Amino acid sequence: MKKLLTWVVPCLVLLAAVAWWTGDGTTPTAVQPISAGDEVETAPAGLETLQATPQAKEHLERQRFEADAKDFFARSTSLRAVERSERADALTRQIDKYEAAGGLSAGEAVLLRTALVKATVDDPARQAEEVAAIADRYRAHADRRMAAFLEQQRNDPRFQTYKAREAQVVAEVMAATTIPAGLTRDQYLRQRLQEERERAYAP
Repeated sequence: MKKLLTWVVPCLVLLAAVAWWTGDGTTPTAVQPISAGDEVETAPAGLETLQATPQAKEHLERQRFEADAKDFFARSTSLRAVERSERADALTRQIDKYEAAGGLSAGEAVLLRTALVKATVDDPARQAEEVAAIADRYRAHADRRMAAFLEQQRNDPRFQTYKAREAQVVAEVMAATTIPAGLTRDQYLRQRLQEERERAYAP
């Protein structure tokens, strides 16, 4: 089933794109009227079922978000102020959602948020302030995560075992008069430390 979804979902996206959007993905195509003599083709029941799955809906929703963002950044300068603000707010909510769910990395979110500021704030001084505030917020978040990670490591006996061996291995390699053929001292040190990490964290 998973392999089938992997093949069918992109097909559904392609079908949706062909049916509803033209060239650049921003202009709806005209809907042609159906005459009495026309034959109407219906999608197979299995395809409709797959299209209704949460995975397919989530994929299509993500595609719409990406298309909306691309369209907004391409046309932001031509939009009226109210429309530009409303669309930027909607994109911000989507960025919040995908970032919280792990669908966007911190780096991707920073780039999108910075682009939104540049597209919606005309004053260069205020623009610089808001971009700096975004950078500061993410830097502080990264610092908190690193501090939490280091605290977790300090309380992990496996990490303590590795750190104790690390100092010994560094001293041994630095004092060695011969290094295995083909390796530099740094390469040999990295190899030894990797072995110690694997040994310390082995199940």
